[in-house]
Amino acid sequence: MVSINTNLSSIMVQGNLNQATNGLNKAIERLSTGYKINHSSDNAANYSIANSYEAKLSSFDMAASNVGMGSDLLAVAQDTISSMQDHGARLHALITQARNGTYGAQSLNALTQEAGALISEIQRMYTNAEYNNVSLFDNIKLPSWAEEVKANAGTNLEPKYNGFIENPETYTKEEVAAMTKVSDVESFTAGEKYSISSKEELAKLATKVNGGTDTTNVEFVLANDIDLSSIDNWDAIGSFISFTDESKAFKGTFDGNGHVIKNLKIDKSTKNSQGLFGYTAEGSEIKNVGIVDCVVNGEDYTGGLVGGTRGTITNSYATGDVTGTGDYTGGLAGYTYGTITNSYATSSVTGTDYTGGLVGWYGYDGTVTNSYATGDVTGTGDCTGGLVGCADGSSAVTNSYSTGSVTGTGNYTGGLVGKAYGTITNSYATGDVTGTSTTGGLAGWADDTVTNSYATGDVTGTNYTGGLAGYASGSAVTNSYATGDVSGTSWVGGLVGLLSKTSGTANYDKLFSSGKVSGDSQVGSLIGGIYNTYNGTSFGTVNITNASVMKSGLDVIGFEGKSNGTACESGQMAGWIENIKEVKSPETTLQVGIHGDESSKITFYTGFDYDLSAILKDIKSDDSYNAINKFMSTLSDKATELGSVSNRLESALDSIIVNMENITSSLSTIKDADMATESSQYIKMQILQQASATLLATANQSPSIALQLI
Repeated sequence: MVSINTNLSSIMVQGNLNQATNGLNKAIERLSTGYKINHSSDNAANYSIANSYEAKLSSFDMAASNVGMGSDLLAVAQDTISSMQDHGARLHALITQARNGTYGAQSLNALTQEAGALISEIQRMYTNAEYNNVSLFDNIKLPSWAEEVKANAGTNLEPKYNGFIENPETYTKEEVAAMTKVSDVESFTAGEKYSISSKEELAKLATKVNGGTDTTNVEFVLANDIDLSSIDNWDAIGSFISFTDESKAFKGTFDGNGHVIKNLKIDKSTKNSQGLFGYTAEGSEIKNVGIVDCVVNGEDYTGGLVGGTRGTITNSYATGDVTGTGDYTGGLAGYTYGTITNSYATSSVTGTDYTGGLVGWYGYDGTVTNSYATGDVTGTGDCTGGLVGCADGSSAVTNSYSTGSVTGTGNYTGGLVGKAYGTITNSYATGDVTGTSTTGGLAGWADDTVTNSYATGDVTGTNYTGGLAGYASGSAVTNSYATGDVSGTSWVGGLVGLLSKTSGTANYDKLFSSGKVSGDSQVGSLIGGIYNTYNGTSFGTVNITNASVMKSGLDVIGFEGKSNGTACESGQMAGWIENIKEVKSPETTLQVGIHGDESSKITFYTGFDYDLSAILKDIKSDDSYNAINKFMSTLSDKATELGSVSNRLESALDSIIVNMENITSSLSTIKDADMATESSQYIKMQILQQASATLLATANQSPSIALQLI
């Protein structure tokens, strides 16, 4: 039956034609794009999953790019370190050559000039090593005031005069020759000068003083260098029974006049007051003398130059090894009430309580000025310091430094001073410090002011551990900073472990710390904690201004509390924190994954410090040899560290590639078109479209044919 008014056949065919056309278009779209999901309407769930996978692929691709850039950065750093190692190897050869003893002043000067050129080139590479304007090695940027402190602390201490800091020649050779020889007299006259030109005369002086001969206002002058290698066990000048009986103490003046005493050997580990001098009384003076290659073992009051003194030590030095089985051990002096000026020690020092690289203990009004120590120091008791074990009373350390590593197994261990009751000014310490309770890069305990001073060594302790001071209870810490890493248990800070001011006022101004800080409790990137009240009744005042610290994720101040250890209700910590600025960390963090947590990050530190200045001071010295060995060790350690990071990056890249392959595979399963299926579908829809078009034409003709029959 044919309907003229409604062509049902045409309508049906048109529907089939539209369906076939849509199917054909979809097949064409899938064949042209290669995807079976091109719109959310194709498969809403899989469309969402596919978009998520595509976002992850894009992120992983960028992570792979980040890894590549990180690898390039490390390659630049490693190549530069390799070049520095080549220059360092040449420096090592020059120093070894200079130490041979067959070269005169002109040859040594030539070796020093070449060494200077190598050091300048090493410094250029160190300073200019960059990647995309990121400094690779010299990347701890100190505040401008800290740069000034670094430039001015511990200055003008180079041994310019054949091993002496100041000109040591008090008398001409002719003047010394005119003096009475010690060998020519049996007693000494006050106001007279006597010359010493042999080990026999030096031993005679020791015998006379130890026998009770009075040396008050008598001066002894070295006429030449003296070698004591043939004396197996030296009897110290000035033996005594106690500090209250000075009848056998040296009371005069000993002037080395620029000469040295070599190969001093003392092995009296059960005897007190050991050194070239055992004990020198108030009013005595030792000056212008060097103790070279000593080996001194004593009990209490042991030093390379003097065991104990109430007099002064000026422009003198000691090298070698000093060991005390008892208390008060120092590279130069074990114990002093007097002053030490323009003096130094390079000795390795080992003792119990009160052990220091220069002096074990000094006070009460004593001073250490323009002096330094470079030897490693080990103390098995309390108060161990790179320069001074304990600075007691109103003593002061001024314009001085220490560079050796310091290890203390008792309380109060510091890179410069173990326990400082007096002031520390214009001074610094660069050695690593390891202690137990109360450990600091500069001072374990600072009970007075610290001004214009700094510490750069890593610090490891237990409670009260700080990059500058483990425990600070003085009135001020100003213009001072610390850059070493700090690790402890409780009361741990990048600058100060515990700031205790329960009465009075403490002014903390112009402070900076940049090391990594870690601990279990009361931990702060600048200050571990502050006691500002005693039993909650008497409050101290703490003013913190112009302070900055490297960002670390830690609180800048870890704790505010009472002297009994409980938290303080005063709420002053917020005000202190406002005055502490956090600055960008020198660490490099690479984003090597697609998540925001630590699993997708690799953090490392390319920076390092070094000091080759000793080589230019005296290329043939032990300090030069130690400096180049430490430099080469630093480069080797850093190269190893960066190599490990490179391996981590390779592993991260492998992981990224695996993730990308897995996601790509899953995405392909969800989204990619089956070309064979889509081709068949295309042909099918094309045939259906053509058939529908033919039938539509026929259906459209049917009404016309029916009308012709009317």
